[in-house]
Amino acid sequence: MAAPMMINSKLNGNVIDIQDNSTTPGTLLDAFPPKAHLSLTGPTTLAANQTWEVLADPAGSPHFIIQNPATGNCIDIQKNSISRGASLDAYTQKQKDNQNQLWDFIPDPFGSPYFFIQNPQTGYVIEIENGSSKSGAFLVANPRRLFDNNFQLWSDVTQASVGPPFPALTLAQPTAVLKDTANYVLLPADQTKNLTGITITLDIIEDLVADSFSVQINGNPPYPGPKGAAWQTQLWMQFGLFMQNNGLFLFTQVYPIGNPPFAGPLRSPSVQESSPRSMLQLQNNTVPAGTQIVLTLTTDPKNDDYVTGVSGKVYDKSGSSIGTPDNWSAIGQPTWVGTGPSASPTGPPLQESDLAPLGAFQVVVVGDPDTDGHSHFTSGMGTITVTCTPDISAQLYWPSPAGSGTAETSNCYYGKVQEGYFPQIAQPFGLPSPKITGVTGSAETFAGTFSVMVEPLDTSILYKSGRLSMTVTDADKNWTNGVVPTDVPQGQVTLTSTSGLGP
Repeated sequence: MAAPMMINSKLNGNVIDIQDNSTTPGTLLDAFPPKAHLSLTGPTTLAANQTWEVLADPAGSPHFIIQNPATGNCIDIQKNSISRGASLDAYTQKQKDNQNQLWDFIPDPFGSPYFFIQNPQTGYVIEIENGSSKSGAFLVANPRRLFDNNFQLWSDVTQASVGPPFPALTLAQPTAVLKDTANYVLLPADQTKNLTGITITLDIIEDLVADSFSVQINGNPPYPGPKGAAWQTQLWMQFGLFMQNNGLFLFTQVYPIGNPPFAGPLRSPSVQESSPRSMLQLQNNTVPAGTQIVLTLTTDPKNDDYVTGVSGKVYDKSGSSIGTPDNWSAIGQPTWVGTGPSASPTGPPLQESDLAPLGAFQVVVVGDPDTDGHSHFTSGMGTITVTCTPDISAQLYWPSPAGSGTAETSNCYYGKVQEGYFPQIAQPFGLPSPKITGVTGSAETFAGTFSVMVEPLDTSILYKSGRLSMTVTDADKNWTNGVVPTDVPQGQVTLTSTSGLGP
């Protein structure tokens, strides 16, 4: 039998509460101070509208429902919405078609005793709306944040103390910090199977700002491949988008390794080289918070699920389509002959027989291949949600020895995800959020040297190495900025900056 519990927030200790102690199905949920003050010397009675039990899914899935024992109503995403920011209510338990009442418990990757409570249908987690500390603030479902996420973290509190942990998923433990080009590889249990229905959804939580960047879906065919396959597993594929000159563009690159008639990599050019149209025009090199970008790989079911290109759509924070949906096919693009400076797109047009199905892939947020290859984000946070068939798992290796990784780099970090095989995996990404706590130096010395003290918002998220980008602006809008390493001894940092200082 499940233990009755309160579910309290890491933000302020408020608990999940059925508003106004209502027993009516559909009543909204909020975060409210606990009405029961726990005792270490005797039993404590929890308030009926703040009491919950975690139970197995009645429909038999590996997920859970969270039920209020007084009413039998469950934590529910209102109206089965899959939109960001959808309200949560307490609603009658469903015996089937209950995706909006199912939850998983993901441990805090930074080691606190708190958990994200994630809906497997959307990948979104329970949060206090707008991170409010106000009593009675509503609860909603939103993309999981990598940093500054106390209002998305919860713990279970039983009658006398913090009880046994939620039935939590296990995190896939990487062997290195997840950042830059180092992210999980996603692959099925049977590595000879073709992956289909591959969709990558980017939910931008905080403005994504950089001079340029790319989102790359990099992968190999199934390994080992069937005997006689034209691609013979020796193929490296890249699909995705890049931001350059305030535009979002799709791109496709395919690299057969040494296959004739091509002396070197066979590659379709970026979309800029064949069409000036972008999916979306931006301002100030910024993808605004609330933007959603959906990338779908195009596969041909009549030809062994060969991946032939990528399509893209963009939505604003209200869910309305914006920009121009685009579909970028690799078929018919000129191929590149030669390597190095002598390479040129003078080979025969790319045929579908030059392509292959996808068997394992990785999603990274890195630099733009057409610029210097490194992207330095000054702002940004969001989630990468991957769906495909069959179920995939986050692993730390490439099954094919033909190639892996990418040459482009960035200062982007990724969050840990759960172990096991799933049809959908949601992963947060973004930048740490340090804050400036003080500046020493006078107006007379500002144009010369000054010192800046920086403190992270949460010391548990610090990494041993990295780079900090900062801009300091005075009252007259003079500014200076630069990038400093964070893993060198104090007093040994030298910052060379650019500036816009007045006379």
